[in-house]
Amino acid sequence: MKKKQSIFYSVIIVAALVIVCFVIWFYVGRMNQTISENTIQSISEMAEHDKTAIQTYIEIYWQDLYEIKERFISDQCKTIADLEERMALECASGNFTHICLVAEDGTVYADNHAAYSATEDDRGSVPDFLSYFAEGKEKIVRRSDIAQTRDWLSRDSIIYGVRLHDLEVDGVKMAALIGTSNISAIEDNMVIDSFLKDGKIRGHSAIIDRNGNYIVNINKEIYMNEQENLYVHLSESTDSELTNEELARKLERRETFGFYHFHEEEDYRELFYFIPFEGMDLYFIMSLNEEVFVEQSRAFATMSITMLVVSMMTVVCMLLVIMVYQKRTIRIVEKARAQKVFLSNMSHEIRTPLNGLLGMNHLIMVHIDNEEQRPQIKEWLRKSQSTANYLLSLVNDILDMSKLQEGKVDMMNEPYSVEAVIEEIYAMQVDNIRSRKVEFHLEKDISHPYVQGDVVRVKQILMNIVGNAAKFTPSGGQIRLSACQRRIDDAHVETVYRCEDTGIGMSKEYLGKIFDSFSQERNKNTCEIKGTGLGMAISKLLTDAMGGKILVESELNVGSTFTVIIPSAIVTEVPSYLLAGGTDAAHDNDGNERHVKRERPVKVLVAEDVELNAEVLLEILSLEGFETVHVRNGREVLEVFGASEVGEFDIILMDMKMPVMDGCEAAREIRRMDRADAKTVMIYACTANTFQEDRNQAIQSGMNDFLTKPIDVSVLIKKLQFHPQPQHRQSVSMPDQN
Repeated sequence: MKKKQSIFYSVIIVAALVIVCFVIWFYVGRMNQTISENTIQSISEMAEHDKTAIQTYIEIYWQDLYEIKERFISDQCKTIADLEERMALECASGNFTHICLVAEDGTVYADNHAAYSATEDDRGSVPDFLSYFAEGKEKIVRRSDIAQTRDWLSRDSIIYGVRLHDLEVDGVKMAALIGTSNISAIEDNMVIDSFLKDGKIRGHSAIIDRNGNYIVNINKEIYMNEQENLYVHLSESTDSELTNEELARKLERRETFGFYHFHEEEDYRELFYFIPFEGMDLYFIMSLNEEVFVEQSRAFATMSITMLVVSMMTVVCMLLVIMVYQKRTIRIVEKARAQKVFLSNMSHEIRTPLNGLLGMNHLIMVHIDNEEQRPQIKEWLRKSQSTANYLLSLVNDILDMSKLQEGKVDMMNEPYSVEAVIEEIYAMQVDNIRSRKVEFHLEKDISHPYVQGDVVRVKQILMNIVGNAAKFTPSGGQIRLSACQRRIDDAHVETVYRCEDTGIGMSKEYLGKIFDSFSQERNKNTCEIKGTGLGMAISKLLTDAMGGKILVESELNVGSTFTVIIPSAIVTEVPSYLLAGGTDAAHDNDGNERHVKRERPVKVLVAEDVELNAEVLLEILSLEGFETVHVRNGREVLEVFGASEVGEFDIILMDMKMPVMDGCEAAREIRRMDRADAKTVMIYACTANTFQEDRNQAIQSGMNDFLTKPIDVSVLIKKLQFHPQPQHRQSVSMPDQN
């Protein structure tokens, strides 16, 4: 009985052990299979990620080449020498080690100012670049496999190229643009080695071509003519899931696939995963030692124990990550929406007046010869001028908004008179307001009239506010502008500017967004009132930049009150020019208008490379009695001025951006000339550049003043008519402009 029981228990134990072993065997097998599948999936994702990163890296080089080509066209390169100079500049400032252009006849023009012919090169070291674009290829990337090294093309280079269809210089039609980069740049963007343990590499990445040649191999060595080949590497083993022929067919069909390969000498299996690059004859390879799978199986038991804790932590981390990404996504969506709204508003605000401007110009052209339409044509011209001024104000407002939002506006901190500011605003607006049959009152309670700050920006804020009050206050209403002060401490004061009107007012809903860009309340009372919708946004940003506050109270059909509070330092030592009331360019020290008497017409040297701008400017000056000479670049300015008699030219109008030599360099060269009028001739920058750094650059180059485009004709004539007659015999010392 005991014997039977022993046999029974033994059978039970054996059966249990068998079941346990079977379960373990089955579990381990399934686990290994799952791990293997997951590992393959992970490898495929990693390979796709790394391949995409390298693909993107290569496409960036292609995009750089297209942008370089566009710069060739925009820079209007006239000769091959211009192209070579531009290519050298692009190499110095870009990502390429060397750049060359390939003509349709195969001639290579390199950035070293040399031309090479693949058919005539005595060293046989110039590749036939045009052959790379066979079969209609528009873009290429490949290694350099030339037999020798050129000074601009080395054996360890990667060649990037794009096909050209629209570049012709000096009668030579260019077929391709080539750029080279050291192959180490790709190595630096690859995770060559992976799955390290105790210094042992158990995985790696590589790049091969469709012939199996390694571009970058496991040892980070650069493939050359004698370097390893994948097929040779696989031939060393007799146990591989794919033969070389099967592998070659898959590569030819550009498939994405993986297979196991057995290393007989080192006794381990390796998983290879292949993925092709898009638009290139290259493959990305990632391999992994099977030992990694075994280790993961061994560690599975330990992982099971900690799975719950890890899972909980993972869930928490994932939630945190999701929250972070959700916030980031919301910000991105809001930014995209804001940009879309901005562009939509910009399009509307610009196209609406532009449509009217083009329409009126069309009507003027149609009726220009009709004498009966002359009064109507004058009215159309007046409206065109008004519309053009509106477009200019819109552009200025947009530039102000852009600079303020990016924090690029430099706020001045100079003494100014608060009373003078408020009186100037009143003087500039009183005629406009009273012409609308609206009363305009000014009140002042100034205890400290002289403070530190940016007087131009303060005026800009007040002009925006008072201008809005004038537009939105109907006939019979009132506008009251006042200024008072509150002491902050012994050295500082708050100036409170307040503008109250009895206009149409604003709704409560609109008050919450009045300081938004392009914000305008639309109702039956405002539908005919034109504006950019940027004035209040700019005023708010300027006030904030000065450390102040801007407040608004309003009620529909009752009126609005804007309050601007600007903190400032009190000026203890008032400059003499403020006490004297300031001077004007056309007035002497006694405040009397200076009428400059001249024995001959003022002669102006006009430097302008755009023919239309030059034609307009020369005609305006001619009508005003000026004698003019036109040149098209800075080099011509030097030639004409240098060949003129001393004192022949009174004024130079200098465009800052011109071909051959720009205006600033020309101004420096004039100031360096050894002649009596070189230091005294008046030079005005006449340019579309309006930023402060542009003004500083013009003054530092030796120019006397700054005129912005589009040119205000009245300002131009005033400056030119009242500029002082230079005394050429009295040399004026100038600082060195170098």
